[in-house]
Amino acid sequence: MPTGVHSFLTRRTWHQLHQLHGNTACAGRHLQRCPRPRHFVTKPNDPLPSPKAPETASPADITPLRRAIAASSPYFSHALAPFRAYGRVQRRRPWLTQLFTTATIFFLGDLSAQAVASQRFKSKEYEPLRGLRALAIGAGLAIPGYTWFMFLGRNFNYSTWIRTMGTKILIQQCVFIPLVNVYFFSMQILLAGGTLEEAKRRVIDTVPISWTNSWKVWPAVMAFTFTYVPMHYRSIFNGFVGVCWQTYLSWINQKAEAAEQKKGAVQDVELLETSMVPQKA
Repeated sequence: MPTGVHSFLTRRTWHQLHQLHGNTACAGRHLQRCPRPRHFVTKPNDPLPSPKAPETASPADITPLRRAIAASSPYFSHALAPFRAYGRVQRRRPWLTQLFTTATIFFLGDLSAQAVASQRFKSKEYEPLRGLRALAIGAGLAIPGYTWFMFLGRNFNYSTWIRTMGTKILIQQCVFIPLVNVYFFSMQILLAGGTLEEAKRRVIDTVPISWTNSWKVWPAVMAFTFTYVPMHYRSIFNGFVGVCWQTYLSWINQKAEAAEQKKGAVQDVELLETSMVPQKA
């Protein structure tokens, strides 16, 4: 073996032994005879110790709940595939996704309200114009609602969970919910061809009761959403609750509309009876 190669291999072996034993007294450029440490008992021909295998739970230690989760994991994976696809689309096109999602929620809410009021369309046919009005109202609220929820999620974050959730819920209930209710009920009248005075009357008749009942639903939904639901899934999670809520709002709107029609009919009858009464000379 050439002298240079032998010297290089010798120094490399010496450097490895020095790192292994940590003996600073043997460090140097030239090869020196270093006593073998007493604690080094492994022989050169001994096999290296195999890495310790990770401990696995025995079949007796696996609970029935874990067995059920492991068995149902493929089904969960297939069931969550649409939500993952929605999350990808939401991250790529947030505004367009919100526009479609919110409009669909309002449309389904109105459809559900009409089905409930007409006993599954047995006593009354479906009104497509009313569904289109709900679709337009939802589309108009999509971008402002998304912007508001993003603002609320990124702000008012304090050191304690109770203070954070309390502030977010209070601002949501006192600012956003009343504005949304006023917008919803007034647009129902205006898109149907009503006047501003009729829209004002509809808002007065419906907003107080809807705002009061919103305290029974949305604070718990908001707390769960901002605590456990990722940001790109919050809209679709709130959408499931929003369908039920829009059903309730549409039902209130339909009830107020029926009451106004009944009141108008009574006033017309009274006016007719008054005109038929002969006036005294």
